[in-house]
Amino acid sequence: MPIRTLVLLCYMAVAPLWPGLAQAQQASIDAATRAWLEPTWLKLLHYEPDSGSSSGFRSAIHDDAFFLAGTGATDPQAEFEATLNAFALEPGNDPDAHAQCRFPARFIWTRQLLGLKAPAALECAAFTEWNRRNGIDSLSLVYATGYLGNPASFYGHTLLKFNSAGDSGQSQLLDNSLNYGAVVPPNENPLRYMYKGVFGGYIGGFSEVEYYFHTGVYGEVELRDLWEYELNLSRAQVDFVVAHGWEVLRREYTYYFFRKNCAYRIAELLNIIEGLDVLPNSRVATIPQAVIQKMAQGTLHGQPLIREVRYHPSRQTRLYTRFYALSAPERAAVRAAAQQPDQLPRLLDNASNLAARQRILDTLLDYYQYVREPEQGVVDANNRHYQRVLQARFSLPPGATEMPLKRRSAPHHGRDPSLVRLGALHNSVRGDGLLLSLRPAYYDVLDSGNGHIKNSVLSMGEITAVHFNGQTELRRFNLINLESLNDSVTGLPGDSGRYWKLRVGAQADSLGCSECLVVVAEGALGKARRISQNLLLGISAGGMLQDKYQNSGYLSVKAAVFANMNLGEAYSGRLQLAQRQGLDGAHDAHASITLELRKQLDTNLDLRLGYRKDLAEEAVLSLGYYF
Repeated sequence: MPIRTLVLLCYMAVAPLWPGLAQAQQASIDAATRAWLEPTWLKLLHYEPDSGSSSGFRSAIHDDAFFLAGTGATDPQAEFEATLNAFALEPGNDPDAHAQCRFPARFIWTRQLLGLKAPAALECAAFTEWNRRNGIDSLSLVYATGYLGNPASFYGHTLLKFNSAGDSGQSQLLDNSLNYGAVVPPNENPLRYMYKGVFGGYIGGFSEVEYYFHTGVYGEVELRDLWEYELNLSRAQVDFVVAHGWEVLRREYTYYFFRKNCAYRIAELLNIIEGLDVLPNSRVATIPQAVIQKMAQGTLHGQPLIREVRYHPSRQTRLYTRFYALSAPERAAVRAAAQQPDQLPRLLDNASNLAARQRILDTLLDYYQYVREPEQGVVDANNRHYQRVLQARFSLPPGATEMPLKRRSAPHHGRDPSLVRLGALHNSVRGDGLLLSLRPAYYDVLDSGNGHIKNSVLSMGEITAVHFNGQTELRRFNLINLESLNDSVTGLPGDSGRYWKLRVGAQADSLGCSECLVVVAEGALGKARRISQNLLLGISAGGMLQDKYQNSGYLSVKAAVFANMNLGEAYSGRLQLAQRQGLDGAHDAHASITLELRKQLDTNLDLRLGYRKDLAEEAVLSLGYYF
């Protein structure tokens, strides 16, 4: 039977049950004959191209309860017709079980598409309670900066916040939020976790929680800054996205770490709005910061997509900012109080004035919350010290201290995530040559910019090749390269400056050899301390496991000292001195020196000068383009 005839028969059957359908204009009926191929319908059902399906589509959602037709997961037409029939049915004893209440976004869209007079609205008690009695008047996409303590959060995290009308200040913490993530068993092995996350071994889904939970986990525990991007949407568009959020809540997807992750699904949720596309073009990975950048560059019906950007600094950022703002005597008082808490009354008596006492106490309040160990509970001495400081603060006259928070450049102003680099080099053994490097994502110590973790490294799949005397060869491949550093700004007890490194990949055995690539796994632990706002010093010790090359040995230990330097966002540099000692094989211990300087030319362009000594010496001048 032709599609048009089938749909017309469907409408004839449904018309008596839905007032106004019989009077719909012919144009609306014509629209209905192709409605299941409309982009919005395909987005509402999360259909994706699938050559194995007779329709050419398959929904990304694997939950039977999401479909009203038996073949709805792979048949957009059958699902559309079943949806119209379900909307026309009389409600039973439980209106919340009616299709209009289960799928409010579908109901909104089909009514608009067909130009029909609305049937009597059902009282959907559960949905009305969830959407704050229709009180949600705007949406914010929230970006949490990266966190190297969890592979799923290496690149940052995004979630959707539902802003209720009239909320302001702390009351916004009670707003609902929609979060997408993988369902991971407790105590999952990290290697298994990464493997299954990459290859789709976990169920993914949307969950809801009040926003204060995320500010607590991300900002207070994981010490990640939050950036809130309020979207410039009409009330009807907000209602449409909220309604679809209700539809997909707790539905089952397949989670993929790189492409179909939190950023992808949140962007997909927003993309149901006609004319909106905030999904990055990359088919390999969806990086949260790339979604933010595309949103910031986008418009909707001629208006900027972003209405307002709000910055929510983490507990660590607030502590460091307060500490930097103290005078030298006030910093000394904070250090003395942290080392000898019983001396707090005397230190306050010695403070120059009331404002100084307030600043000292407010900094200590942030400090004790920063260093406390939540899992220790009441046995953690920092909790007792915090209570003592809080009592002292309450004993002072009321008044908030100003925190001159230096506003960081927002993540959407940052460079693009991928990098290609071309350079000219001179090697003391092999002569002049060329260098080509490709890094799909994400950053290193010198270009860890907006939204990245400062003084840290996160790169995956990075490839470097060199060309000497007509011969091109692979110099280095980093399957994964991580460096995490807490730079210990205050030097207070507990602000320890922890450093760790993990790298797995392959590299040339030395700068002077050719076709000498060896597989390498390297790890290190260390400490770091910020000497000034422009200089950070660190030390580390660790080990290396590698393929044996010309009796080089399989195992070695390595110690290093390093200095990270920066002068604003335009200039940065790193100097590292390392000593490596083989534990087997014939190679003697040897020292290495690495120096690299970076000059930012533009947001997506930089120039680097490097020098390295490792058995041979090599200098390189390179130009990098971020895309």
